Amino acid sequence: MLYTVLTKVNFDGKIIIIDSSNAIREFGTGYRLVKIKLKNKSIEKKLFRNPALYLGEGYMNEEILIQKGTIEELIDIVTSCYDDFIRNNSIYRFYENFSGYVKVFQQLNEGMKSKQNVAHHYDLKEDLYKLFLDKDMQYSCAYFHNENISLDQAQIDKKKHIINKLQIKENMSVLDIGCGWGGTALEIAKQTGANVKGITLSENQFATASKRAQEEGLSDKVSFRIQDYRDEKLKYDRIVSIGMFEHVGVKYFKPYLKKTNDLLKDNGVFLLHTIGQRGIPTATSPFIRKYIFPGGYIPSLSDIIIETQKLNINITDIEILRLHYAHTLSHWYKNIQKHKEEIVRMFDHRFYRMWEFYLLASKYSFVNMGNIVFQIQIAKNINNLPLTRNYMYN
Repeated sequence: MLYTVLTKVNFDGKIIIIDSSNAIREFGTGYRLVKIKLKNKSIEKKLFRNPALYLGEGYMNEEILIQKGTIEELIDIVTSCYDDFIRNNSIYRFYENFSGYVKVFQQLNEGMKSKQNVAHHYDLKEDLYKLFLDKDMQYSCAYFHNENISLDQAQIDKKKHIINKLQIKENMSVLDIGCGWGGTALEIAKQTGANVKGITLSENQFATASKRAQEEGLSDKVSFRIQDYRDEKLKYDRIVSIGMFEHVGVKYFKPYLKKTNDLLKDNGVFLLHTIGQRGIPTATSPFIRKYIFPGGYIPSLSDIIIETQKLNINITDIEILRLHYAHTLSHWYKNIQKHKEEIVRMFDHRFYRMWEFYLLASKYSFVNMGNIVFQIQIAKNINNLPLTRNYMYN
């Protein structure tokens, strides 16, 4: 049944499959060529039922072997015709529709469960992240003025862009929700003289961020806490959240947006930086949900806007970053390739293949499948910022 569907798919490239009985099957045309071996009938059936999960899982478990070309080329070809596969596979189309219908139950992020979901990913060995991120350990989309900028510079430019958008001034109070390893909070304090509080649910990130503040002599300006955003009580001049909203869950969008708006002073401004999908709301990739970000969800713009409308929240600016994250992920993937032996020693070969698939599937979700990044600026009052965007670039 898998091969019947594949004959109907308009592949932008050629895929040769050696099936479980060693028969050779060819699909698609073009100069790009990938040849794979499917080790058993089980993986053939799984790929028919749910390729979004089992392509990655099969690669991890070496049930899918790349014999010619690369895993990156395979993912590029497959994701470029993903919608075509759904159209021609009624069983998988039903699964996708059903998964979208029940997506709210895939993101149960109450209290302790939210902390567990965060720990699943962010409390892995920190040395792993040091191997593929930039020097400041920014684990979110960088800002590329052009494709030739280094990852380090693009992450510096991302922080500058966000600081400018928030128009942060000396001695302002700033809350960084989901502060990561502390780089943005520390940069805000250094560049503006503001007082910053960073909150995270990751034990590893908290420890590293606190140590950095002390080592950089910024403990009087920057503090970090292990804390859920729902437990914050103080009010702030500025709030920033970078790459955290994807972990909130669609069920919690309204309380999250209400809470952040309530935490703003009358002069307050909030910047929400999140991965988004440009189309209608759909469920999280089952591979990502199972292996990488349990409880995660990529919002559509409508998911967010419908809640801000209900709450009468002032959205003052929306910027769409299109391929910036694809470029970021390209750098991360090249870095794990350079450090493959170290990552295998740290974990094992299966983990390396999982991380490889995660980064590449994420990259091509931006190149081929409609993922983008939203930077949504919210002001407590409509006149809290200049009338034009010029101030962001001065």
